[in-house]
Amino acid sequence: MTSKWHVMIVDDELDLLESVAWLLETEGFRVSLHDDPRRAVAAISDGVAPDLVMLDYRMPWLNGSQTLQQMRGFGLTAPAVLVSAMATLAAESAAAGFDESLSKPFEFDQMVRLMRRLLPGARASDPGMA
Repeated sequence: MTSKWHVMIVDDELDLLESVAWLLETEGFRVSLHDDPRRAVAAISDGVAPDLVMLDYRMPWLNGSQTLQQMRGFGLTAPAVLVSAMATLAAESAAAGFDESLSKPFEFDQMVRLMRRLLPGARASDPGMA
């Protein structure tokens, strides 16, 4: 079953990327992973249009806010989730243009519930959303 929901995850922690991607794929999501925020921005500039992006805050080269700002500059309109272990960033995420924030460490079910809430028209009965 192919999901209509494409999630882009940008995080420099490779272990986290791989485990989250595997879990999301078992839920039916299509997932693209980037451990370098510059490559994620390049993908957006090349026309990749995910339905939702999840960005870590602390990364080499660009932080999550800078990455989102550049992605928005290339036309990204999808909801964006800031993922960080820094508790103080949750309050600042809306000012930086994020729709939601998710604190590390997080439970997988918590992440999926947040994604379902943000994806337009998504319901638990949708393919890939059960």
